[in-house]
Formats: sequence, C-alpha cells, structure tokens
Amino acid sequence: MTGRLDSEVIIIGGGATGAGIARDCARRGLRTLLIERHDIATGATGRNHGLLHSGARYAVTDNESARECISENRILRRIARHCIEPTNGLFITLPEDDLAWQQTFIDACQQAGIEATPLSPQEALRREPAVNPTLLGAVQVPDGTIDPFRLTAANMLDAREHGAQILTGCEVTGLLRRGDRVCGVQVYDRQLHQARTLYAGMVVNAAGIWGQRIAEYADLRITMFPAKGSLLILDHRINNLVINRCRKPADADILVPGDTISLIGTTSMHIPYDEIDDNRVNSGGGRYPAARRGKAGAGHGPHPDPPRLLRRPPAGGQR
Repeated sequence: MTGRLDSEVIIIGGGATGAGIARDCARRGLRTLLIERHDIATGATGRNHGLLHSGARYAVTDNESARECISENRILRRIARHCIEPTNGLFITLPEDDLAWQQTFIDACQQAGIEATPLSPQEALRREPAVNPTLLGAVQVPDGTIDPFRLTAANMLDAREHGAQILTGCEVTGLLRRGDRVCGVQVYDRQLHQARTLYAGMVVNAAGIWGQRIAEYADLRITMFPAKGSLLILDHRINNLVINRCRKPADADILVPGDTISLIGTTSMHIPYDEIDDNRVNSGGGRYPAARRGKAGAGHGPHPDPPRLLRRPPAGGQR
C-alpha cells in the first residue's frame, strides 16, 4: 500500500444522495470519484413515486423531518426546476376521517414552516376535479412531483463537468484501512472483469439500505431495518395535484401525478435484511387498502376505490 491518493473523496452509491454529494464535492474543487455497482438511479432512487415532499405528510408525527423536507423542497425548486412539476398537493378529509385532525395538521405544518391553506370542499373540487366529491374539507400544501432519474443524471453531469469521475458497474468488495482510518476501496469492475484498488483521503458511504454491508467491511455494526412496498402505476394521468388523506399516514393513501401517469402508493412492510434485493411483489407487499380489483370484464388489475381519494368513474368504467 502506498501513500498516494487516486482522489480526495470516494463516494459509494450512484443514487440521488451519492450524486448530490459528488456534485457538491466536485464544485468545491475536490478530486471526486463516485462508484456504483449497477447504473445510476437503479436502487431506491429509481423505485419511488416521485413526490417532492413539502414535509406536510410528516408534520404531525415528525416535525423535525418536516422542517428538513420543506427546506430541501425550496432548494430543489430553485436549482432543479427542469426536474420538477410544481403541482401543489391536497390533504383531504373524507366522511370516515376525523375533521378535527385537519386543524391539528394545519398547526403542525405552520410550526414546521410549511404553508398550509384550508379549502372548502367546493374550492378543492375546483382546483382538482378528480378528487372525491364527498370530501368534508381540504388543505393545500406546496407538494410537487420530481423526476428522480433526471435529477440524479443532472447532478452526475454537473459533477463530471467539474472534474468528478463516475464509475458504474463497479462493486465495492472491501475497504482499505490504515489503522482505524479508511483510506480507500477495493472494487470489482464488471465491465473490465478485473479487481481494482482505489485510494482516497475520505470515503463516503452513500449506498442507502445497502450501506450496512459496506459498513461491515470496516468492522462497523450498523443495524438497519429495511421496509419495502408496492406502487400501483396507472397508464394515464387522472389527477393534476398530489392527493393525500388528511390523517395519520397509512398504506396506499396518496395519489401522485407524474408526467403522463398517476401512481397510488405506497404499502410498507418490514423485511429481513437479507431480502433487500428481492423486488418481487408478494401478498404482504401488494395489499392496497385504497384500491379494489375490478369486476370481471371491467379490465385487468386493481383500480382506485371511488369512495376514497377519487371521484366515482362514469357508468361503464369509461375514463
């Protein structure tokens, strides 16, 4: 082992977090190297519903996270406008929900610095005609939608333009250590079919849920509790505003418009850590309380349940 540095910073992980760190480091003039075992945005970054959180969803239960969300929301709107659709969002109260929760929700949003505007049912329907007309009230918040692939690619391109190196298809197989300090990584290059050794003054673990395995190479025991869920993707866009239920967050209680489609999600179930690479939908991960399966002859797959987020479709099932 020599004392030379191939770079000043090595970043492990090519998702949104790793790409953002790479851009920041490169723009500061640091010699930056990012390593990704597959391709960019192929992990959790490429498997989400594309919601640009205002933080409102967490305002009541986790006000600290809500504050962080609205801060990042404003930053992204400023620096990545080409990746964002500023749709706004509605948190709706339905007859089976507790209307008193709405004021609790508004107070928590204001405490977190999130603009929350109460709307009458009539005004909510005017702004989003697809919403369930039985709603008792609604609150508008600055939610939006974001293209995670475009955002990650844009950060990568900017990082590379400022001197960063991006290596995809390179899997970390070990960490190099000098005493109690990590000084580099061992990788296997799947494209060249060879092992490589890379040195740096600092190594950043931005591997997300896979970060536990990376930490183990440094004899660090970081216990992570993974959860996975399913999204229902419609082949057309049925709403223009993000629609949430105004209640404590639960499964399948959000409808997100994204470009030409809409997504309903998400479920969430805890899984053993050794199953994090299993992306199959099973009976537990595929349950949708806010969806129902269509009657025979009415089309294939699940459909949004009209009594919940959406207006009831016309007779005959036509859009």
